[in-house]
Amino acid sequence: RKELMTMEARKMAGKNKKATDVKAANANNIRDGLVSLRSFKRRTVVWPAALIVNEFEFKCMLYDISLGGVRLKLDLPLATGAKVNIKIKDFDYTEALVSWHADAFVGLKFVEDLAFIENMLGD
Repeated sequence: RKELMTMEARKMAGKNKKATDVKAANANNIRDGLVSLRSFKRRTVVWPAALIVNEFEFKCMLYDISLGGVRLKLDLPLATGAKVNIKIKDFDYTEALVSWHADAFVGLKFVEDLAFIENMLGD
């Protein structure tokens, strides 16, 4: 009986490992696909920011940035397409649109033209 249970446990472990491998492969494929769709190179950062939504200001943390937008952590689900203003570090406020939100993260797309963002962020 022990031997039968051990065989069943091995089968289950093998199935779980296969499912985990498939999930990891799918996540990698999704990530690789998203990277190829991006127009701008992303830079990983950990910068403080302030987000203004209507008349409310929320302190948040930025986790990556590009000339196209940012990903930040904010425990507030914002509607996709909502217009916001963001102040990154000591830079000026700039307008952005909410592109997506998932869990505690929000993706913003800069509204300002590319030259303005390049000038604001510098190197």
